[in-house]
Amino acid sequence: MAISPKDKLPKRPYLPDTRQQNPAPVSLEGQQGVRSLRNITDQILNTFAEVLPSNYVSEVPGPFYILQFQAAAEALARIQLLTEDVGLESDVDFARPEFLFQIIGSLVFPDSGLTKAPRGIPEIDGDLTYRVFLKRMFELLLQGATLETQEEGVGLLTDAVVEVLAKVDFSTDPNSAWGLADQHTFEVNLLDRGNFTDPATGEVFEGALGTGFPDDPIRLFRNNQRILRAIKPAKAIYEYRHLFVEAFGQLFVDIFSYEFESWYYEDYRKFCLGFKEISGQQGETLANRTLFADGSRDFEFVVPGSTLEIFSGPNAAPENGGQDAKRFGRYRVLGVLRLPFGGEAVERPYVTNPTGLTGNVTIADDGSVQDLAQDFSNVAIDESITIQDGPNAGTFRIQTLLGPNGGPNDGSVPAGSGVTSVLLARSIVQTQFQIPVITTGQSYRITLERLGVQTPNFVIGEDVSAQFLL
Repeated sequence: MAISPKDKLPKRPYLPDTRQQNPAPVSLEGQQGVRSLRNITDQILNTFAEVLPSNYVSEVPGPFYILQFQAAAEALARIQLLTEDVGLESDVDFARPEFLFQIIGSLVFPDSGLTKAPRGIPEIDGDLTYRVFLKRMFELLLQGATLETQEEGVGLLTDAVVEVLAKVDFSTDPNSAWGLADQHTFEVNLLDRGNFTDPATGEVFEGALGTGFPDDPIRLFRNNQRILRAIKPAKAIYEYRHLFVEAFGQLFVDIFSYEFESWYYEDYRKFCLGFKEISGQQGETLANRTLFADGSRDFEFVVPGSTLEIFSGPNAAPENGGQDAKRFGRYRVLGVLRLPFGGEAVERPYVTNPTGLTGNVTIADDGSVQDLAQDFSNVAIDESITIQDGPNAGTFRIQTLLGPNGGPNDGSVPAGSGVTSVLLARSIVQTQFQIPVITTGQSYRITLERLGVQTPNFVIGEDVSAQFLL
C-alpha cells in the first residue's frame, strides 16, 4: 500500500510547544517571548525528567543536577525560538525590512559586496516596491539567462522600451559590422518617449520612441548593471545605451492617455478624514482651453498629476452626452493658478457677491487685488469678486484679507478693519491637453492627494475607552 505525503507527516511536532507562524516576529525580550521561553523550557525539562532513572528524579527544583538540566533546557529553548524566527524570514511578503534588504537582497545579488562598481543592492525607494521587485527577480533567476529574461529584468525599474540584441545574430548580414568574433557581446538599448508642445496649437503631445530620456538615468544605469550582473551568463559582455532619434518626422497626436498614481495610494493606507475629491456644477473652460475655472471653489490642495473629470456639456464623454471622443472628459492637471493672465496696471471695474461691493481694482502678479477706496473687511466668508473686463475678467473666490488688520476670510477679521487689498484663491486648474469647447456650467470632479490634505476633526463627549482595551 502506497503511503501518501500526508501520512508521512508526524502526528506531533518535533519541537515541544511550537509557536504558530506569525508574520511579525516577536522579540524574546517581550512578554510573549518570555512566556514562550518559559513554557518551552518546562517542556524540555519534563522530557529530561522522564528519561532519567527514578533515583535521579526529584519533584523539588532544589538539587544541583536539576538546576543544570534547567539551564540546558533554557539554552535549547532559546535556540528553538531563534530558529522559528529565522524560518519566518523566508517569506518575502512578511520579512522584516532590515532582513529583506540585507539578507534576501544579498541572496539575489550575491556580488553586491564586491569592489567592482556599482556596489550594494539596487537603489529602490520603499520596502513595498522592493518586495515586489525581489519576487519578480526570483522568477527571472529560475527562468534562466535568456534574452527575454534579461529584457524583462532591465525593464523592471523603467517604463522605457528595452531591447537586448545578440550581435552574432547579425553576423550573416553583409551590411553588418558584427561577425563571429562578437558572439559573446550583446547590446542593451533603452528607448523612451518625450513630451513636446505643438508650436501652432500649444497642445502637449507624446513623441515617438527615442525622443525622451528616463527619469534619473544615472541611478537607473547603476540598478540595471546590478540586475544584469545577477541574471546574465558569466561569459556575456553587455553594452548599455539610451538611444535617441536624430530627426523628427511628421508630428502626430496620440489618442492614448496615461494615469499615474502614487505608490502609497492603496486603500489601507489612506487617511479616512482627508479630502478625496473636489466637485462642482459651475466649471468654466476659459479662452485658451487649457484653463478650467470655478469661482466658488478653492483648488489650493490640488497637486500636479490630479485628474479633472467633466461630466456634463460638450466636453464630457459621449456616454455622458458630450462630444469629447478623444479624451473622454478626463484631463491631467499640471498646476493651479489664481489668475488666467497675471498682473495688470490698468484699473478694472468689479463687483462682489453676496455683499455687493463695487469699485475699481488694480491687479498684482501674485493674485492680489487692491481698491484704496474700499473696505473689504465687510465681505462674507464665501465672498466672490467678479472682474468685469480685461484679460482677467471672471469670477474668483476671496481667500485672504491683506494688510495689518487682515487675515483669512473665515470671519476672524472684524468688520470695519480698513482692509483695502485681498488675495484671490487658486480657483483655476491648468490641464496638460486642451479642452475641446469653451463653455460654462459644467459639472466636474478633481481628485486630491488624500494623505496630504487633512482637516482637524474635533470630537466632544465621545467615550474612547473601548479603543484601549486588550
